[in-house]
Amino acid sequence: MTARVGSLAFLLAVFIAFVPTGAIAAGGGISPSCNPGNCSGWYQVPVTVQFVITPLPGNSVTPGAECGPYTQSSDTTGVTRNCVVVFTDSVGSTTSSASATVKKDSTPPVISGISARGPDANGWYNHPLSISVNASDATSGLASCNSINYSGPDTASGSFSGTCTDNAGNSASGGSFTFKYDATPPSVSVSLSRGPDSGGWYNHPVDFQASGSDNLSGIASCTSGTIGGGGSASASCTDNAGNVGGAAVPVNYDASAPSIDSITFDRPPDSNGWYNHPVRVTFHGSDGGSGIASCTDVTYPGPDTTSTTVNGTCTDKAGNRAGGTSPAFKYDATPPTISNVGFDWDDGTATLTWTASPDTKAIEIDRTPGTAGPDPSAVFKGLASSFEDTGLTNKVKYVYTINGYDEAGNKASASVSIVPGAKLYSPARGSIVTSLPLLAWRPVAGASYYNLQVYYGVGKALRRVASLTVSGRKVLSVWPLQPRYRMQKTWKYKGKVRKVALGHYRWYVYPGLGKRTVHKYGPLIGQSDFFVAKR
Repeated sequence: MTARVGSLAFLLAVFIAFVPTGAIAAGGGISPSCNPGNCSGWYQVPVTVQFVITPLPGNSVTPGAECGPYTQSSDTTGVTRNCVVVFTDSVGSTTSSASATVKKDSTPPVISGISARGPDANGWYNHPLSISVNASDATSGLASCNSINYSGPDTASGSFSGTCTDNAGNSASGGSFTFKYDATPPSVSVSLSRGPDSGGWYNHPVDFQASGSDNLSGIASCTSGTIGGGGSASASCTDNAGNVGGAAVPVNYDASAPSIDSITFDRPPDSNGWYNHPVRVTFHGSDGGSGIASCTDVTYPGPDTTSTTVNGTCTDKAGNRAGGTSPAFKYDATPPTISNVGFDWDDGTATLTWTASPDTKAIEIDRTPGTAGPDPSAVFKGLASSFEDTGLTNKVKYVYTINGYDEAGNKASASVSIVPGAKLYSPARGSIVTSLPLLAWRPVAGASYYNLQVYYGVGKALRRVASLTVSGRKVLSVWPLQPRYRMQKTWKYKGKVRKVALGHYRWYVYPGLGKRTVHKYGPLIGQSDFFVAKR
């Protein structure tokens, strides 16, 4: 490093030695000047270029052709002025140069149009759009153009105007773009064509329709449809800008009938598989949709039948219905009849007769007082039309109730009161007499005379007389007017003389009816017997 510095110093010394004493080398300064400005950038107005030449003292100057003032008035992408100057002194000449380039553009850019995508629907935009300017500049070139990315607010009268600036600072405005912008979906409601079928539920398809409102572009269309299942009815409306709004309305839907799970009776049959008074029949069901609303609960009161059923339904809350039929059952609420009740009594006996209807299956006769005391007791069970009760106490009132039962357990009753006593009271039944007997009996209402028949020799040949079975031979038949008759020692019967003989007698008394000469008599009043013995 030290050696190089020494060499430079040596050369300088040699140069100085060869310059004559008192002389300065020719030269000076050249600098460009622009009016206006400083010769840099773009000019929009005419610009004059000139060069400032500053020679050294004692030098003469010989400027070149482009060193003088020059005005650039037309647009140009760049004009260069090159100033060459010859500096001369007493020793010699030196040539120096400087240059300046100027650019001028006073012409604004040319706007050829506006660029944007097409509308989304019916001339409306419904989502952000970019708007830009199409322009060109022939000289300085474009520096910038305005543009926007529009995303709202909604408007029916949006507008955009283009402006561009070139690199020389010239501005141009031109081209306009109007647009309609609606990015807001419409408001939508959904309505059903009819109300629920039952209890807030639908049980068959229902139509639905959407309706909407839009504050800007307006409604273009709305959808409709039919729902045939549960869930919701969904529909939409589209506005003129292509925005879609939707809504839904819940629909309770059940088109399936419920099931009938069981049918019950409120009790078992009353008797022998028969119901004999109103029976309640209840249907029970289930439903997996809307649930059971009601099932038939009915009371069967008749008519009587050997086999019938009850029809019923179960209905769910949606109004669907299922039908069913109960098991067959028998019903008879009509009791049998006990009619033509008759009674008779005698010494220690009571006889009942009756007519029972054909549906009577059992007869029970209760008597008060009963067989073991004052309380009633049954004295007969079976199926008959008459009953004779024996062993009774005369002059005691007995109440008999004849109960008839049919197969269904229905009961019919008839009651009679009987006070037993001997109808043929003299002589007493089975007594022994030693004198001519007085035969006496209780009077019968309506009888104007009586027929008395006496048989002798009881226990010998049996035979049927009228409705009675008698034994012995008839020895007397008379027609007294009073309820008594004293036997004579002798009498005549069927052309033969009869007399009271020792032995066993049975006697019968009938009421006389009509004229005594007709000899017509009614039902037997009673019968008795006595024995005639020696005095």
